[in-house]
Amino acid sequence: MNRIIIGFALICLFTIQAQAEDKIILITNVLIWDGTTDQLSGVSNVLIKGDEIAGIGVSEDDTPQITLRIDGGGRTLMPGLIDAHVHINYQFLDSSRGVPIANEMTWEELGIRSREAVAEYLPSGFTTVRDLCGTGVAMRKLIDSGFIEGPRMYISGACISQTSGHTDWRMDPEAIWPSRQDSRLEKLGLVILADGHDEVLKATRNNLARGADFVKIMAGGGVSSDRDPLHSMQGTMDELGAIVTATGQFDSYGAAHAYDDESVTRALTAGILSIEHGNLMTKPATFKLVAAKDAWLVPALGGFAEELMDHPFYGNPKNPAHLKAKRVNDNGTNWTKLANRFEINMGFGTDIVVTNRKTSRNLRDYQITQWGESFGNLRTLQAMTRDNGRLMALTGKNNPYPKKLGVIEVGAYADLILVEGNPLEDLAVLGAIPSMFKTVPRESSSVSSIPFVMKNGVVYKNAL
Repeated sequence: MNRIIIGFALICLFTIQAQAEDKIILITNVLIWDGTTDQLSGVSNVLIKGDEIAGIGVSEDDTPQITLRIDGGGRTLMPGLIDAHVHINYQFLDSSRGVPIANEMTWEELGIRSREAVAEYLPSGFTTVRDLCGTGVAMRKLIDSGFIEGPRMYISGACISQTSGHTDWRMDPEAIWPSRQDSRLEKLGLVILADGHDEVLKATRNNLARGADFVKIMAGGGVSSDRDPLHSMQGTMDELGAIVTATGQFDSYGAAHAYDDESVTRALTAGILSIEHGNLMTKPATFKLVAAKDAWLVPALGGFAEELMDHPFYGNPKNPAHLKAKRVNDNGTNWTKLANRFEINMGFGTDIVVTNRKTSRNLRDYQITQWGESFGNLRTLQAMTRDNGRLMALTGKNNPYPKKLGVIEVGAYADLILVEGNPLEDLAVLGAIPSMFKTVPRESSSVSSIPFVMKNGVVYKNAL
């Protein structure tokens, strides 16, 4: 009897999978921005089969086996948005206390907060995110299995730091001397302290063994941490090289948290391919090196917003992070000029941590405005789609999602959104707002000017 039941269950499962694979959707009457060009197409149709784009400009008469027709109503169809720097496990924390408050949380609390954070993305048009510290493979499995709704996730696993580095979150002085004890974040596997080539090599391999797509190391000081000065160099060249070796053996890459010219240069020289932040770069030579290495820069433009100094954590003069944040803030104008001067690979990433729901929405929405003001609408849109798709593909044979992301072309994943208007002319159609804190936040995770969201050929939002 059990064999009959199991056999019936397998038949049902295969039937569901076959139905999903055979699903044929035609989106009609849309203007297309494909992730690359500087203009919209004429009115067109897009055909989706299963999880990928199967045709562009096809006629309804040529697709008789359509399962579902969706009338775009003359709206703009564009690739789903990609956020290349998120922290799902650190996003919804008490903003007055910063990341260290996670040391006081259990997995239940962190898990619930993370679940709420991941729910913010699809309704606002973000179909893919890249997590840069602390999120393991479990959340992705829950999303990909359909148990919960959320974006595609690329994960770095536990971020690796030297002792006294950016993610040394040991709060108790007794844990530092005379004998080192792990912080709760280490015990939960969100961070790893590793010193010396062999420890970093092992930590990187352990991350890959747990399902990381790429791995991140701290190569310099951070703003939100107390123990490391912003000017500090972190990781020896041997240690930085160890992460490059281990990720390279998996056909993937290493990412590095680095702010200033020296820390960025050291990371690039070691073979790191993705620089997270770089907001204190001041020398043309450093930008030239990014270009020469064909590496990537994922800045957190929110750090350049003058309003950041009104944030309860970063704007509090009694907080050690205040002076660090101000130093970054002051470099915004010079940095933007240099970034525009040199042709470098840049990805859109928001790096939102220690905030509540409504504030996090404003932080993300305002950074779209910042990008537009700094680099123009076209480059902003490309950074949020095609370019970030190329960054995701750096995971090579380790890529959990091997088809193209961030573009509308045949064979790419059917990650698509419809927007009310022309994003090349007005980024507000993506939810961009004029002020980080003075604009009234959205009441929900949804952006009203994005009425339709599809990921993997599945419709997750349809308010047409």
